[in-house]
Amino acid sequence: MLIKRLSVFSAMVLLTACQQINLPQGDYQQLEANATQKPLQIALHEGKISGFTGCNNTMGNYQIDNGELVVSQLASTMMACEPSAMEREQAFSQFLQNRPQVAIAGKTLTLSKADQQYQFSLQPDLSNATTKLVYVAAERQTCTGVAVQQCLKVRDTKQAEWQLFYDEIEGFTPQPGVAYRLRIKEVTLKNPAADASSVRWVLDMIIEQEVVNP
Repeated sequence: MLIKRLSVFSAMVLLTACQQINLPQGDYQQLEANATQKPLQIALHEGKISGFTGCNNTMGNYQIDNGELVVSQLASTMMACEPSAMEREQAFSQFLQNRPQVAIAGKTLTLSKADQQYQFSLQPDLSNATTKLVYVAAERQTCTGVAVQQCLKVRDTKQAEWQLFYDEIEGFTPQPGVAYRLRIKEVTLKNPAADASSVRWVLDMIIEQEVVNP
């Protein structure tokens, strides 16, 4: 009976140890980064980790072991940056190598160790996105979607009528009084929210910008 109980207990321990977090692969960007700093970025693909760590780009291997992120064979580029960026990079690189705990909630990845925590958002897969050029007006217009809001006015050509865009363009912060021509990546959403845009736009490049006199 004792042997049987020990066997069951051993099996339970083994099962727990084998359970792994389902960590979605893809590109992640830091949430709530300092407005004056470029967000940290990590990419996870088939056991390989890479990304921007504050100054340089890093790459190496990773695996998930008992809910911890284990990285190995890390290497990085050797650019020199201002002291604050170098300190930030050193802190994050050391954090990555200290086996941080991994937690996934929706598209948010949380890495934590002791009193340190970093949160990242899984970025949209742009491999099947459509590239297009759009014009963005210098001023927004009041519109009503889920609630009253200020919508961007966009169009494909200078001759076309302005259309309201009921969302933001990811990675793009327009300045009032400035008109833009952008190259964007368009991703069709499978299940858009009610009264929301059916597409997701991600900034690829600012082609032109012009100050418009009121």
